[in-house]
Amino acid sequence: MHTVSTSCRERFRPQDFTFIEQVFTGGRGPSADLQSLFEDPDSLLAILDHDRLSQAVLEQPNPLAISPEFYFFVLVRRSMKHSGIDDAEIADYVAATLAAHAGGRSMGSSRGGQPDLGFTYYVDFLRELEGLSDYDRFFLEVQCGNQFLVLTGLFPKFLEHRAERRGAPGVNYYEGVARSAFLAAGDHPLADEFAVRTIYPRLAECLSETRLALNRMAEDYLFLGS
Repeated sequence: MHTVSTSCRERFRPQDFTFIEQVFTGGRGPSADLQSLFEDPDSLLAILDHDRLSQAVLEQPNPLAISPEFYFFVLVRRSMKHSGIDDAEIADYVAATLAAHAGGRSMGSSRGGQPDLGFTYYVDFLRELEGLSDYDRFFLEVQCGNQFLVLTGLFPKFLEHRAERRGAPGVNYYEGVARSAFLAAGDHPLADEFAVRTIYPRLAECLSETRLALNRMAEDYLFLGS
């Protein structure tokens, strides 16, 4: 069954809310006031945007204490806001894409800074498109956009080194590939069913800024290797 991961916030786990309580109560236990705020999306977003929480996530010694979805949402939202992109839905989508990559749900894991993404050349994507139904084409466009978002956002050095060694296209080219894929998927009839009709055009519009925000995030926090 095809799925499109669009939100980390919808996948937060109980331990994530426990972590928030520990950060803001100093470990004194559950807080009824905080728990009531968790039920309101705007209040929860304000909590997630708090500098104290993002610092606690960055200093967290036990990664298993929080979910990948929580981790990536806090970091992506912080990085994108610092880059002037104050769109929580876009941050949520990008974070969900990175969490899926980290968990191997739609893309493989990375080793030594080398991405394992199913396809890393645009020609591979074009080959996959051949003979597909209109229905399946939508999901391949989504996969293409997501994979080149991850590739250009988290692994720009991989693309740069490949371009230098083999004369392959560079980061800007694949950013354009991702943008075109998101626009095509956003214009597809299935975009409404998977709630991406308005997300993809907005993501495409700010993709350069988003990619640069992810570049800085990867360099500062993720230590993916060269």
